[in-house]
Amino acid sequence: MYYKKIKLGDKELEFDNDWKGYEFIKINGQLVSKKHSVFGTTHEFTLREEDRSVFYTLTTRLTGSMEGGIVIDIRKEGILIMENIPIPYSISPGEPKNPMKKSGISKIKAFDIKEGIDDLIKAMKINAEDPEIYFYLACGYSNLEESSDAFRYLNLALENNLQNPKIIDSHEMLAFVRMQPDYEIFIKEYQLLSDGSGEK
Repeated sequence: MYYKKIKLGDKELEFDNDWKGYEFIKINGQLVSKKHSVFGTTHEFTLREEDRSVFYTLTTRLTGSMEGGIVIDIRKEGILIMENIPIPYSISPGEPKNPMKKSGISKIKAFDIKEGIDDLIKAMKINAEDPEIYFYLACGYSNLEESSDAFRYLNLALENNLQNPKIIDSHEMLAFVRMQPDYEIFIKEYQLLSDGSGEK
């Protein structure tokens, strides 16, 4: 396994991978990309910076050295800002400090919606500033077709700096929310589809 923390402006980026070959990119502890990789791959994500969405790509590749290893390049809106950053063989930190969050997200993903929401409400009492908790609460309420609560928690996720806001426009569990008349107003208010290229 390989693990490294990298300072990205005022944010902290974490690279991690597991024995199954999956790579994980986190920003300030929030997962923004997960991909399977054998010889390297490209992660794409957007971050909120100065009230707008900024598009990043992070490319991983093997070094080709006898010792093996991984290096990464990072581009911001297409411009290379970091190159050939070595990722050492290491392990990531231990279990999350908020077990109710982990339990709640797992249940939401398994469509055990009501129990997942109950766990996430408890997780929110442990950490009321974690945007992922609000995001998955919105997913849960979207699946219950309770749009007012879903929008309320999406707003809270963004107000607490959800690091990859464009996921709202693609996540399968928010399909019901995206069908609502208020959705267009919502995405325009937060400029969710702006990545600096003018494309969705």
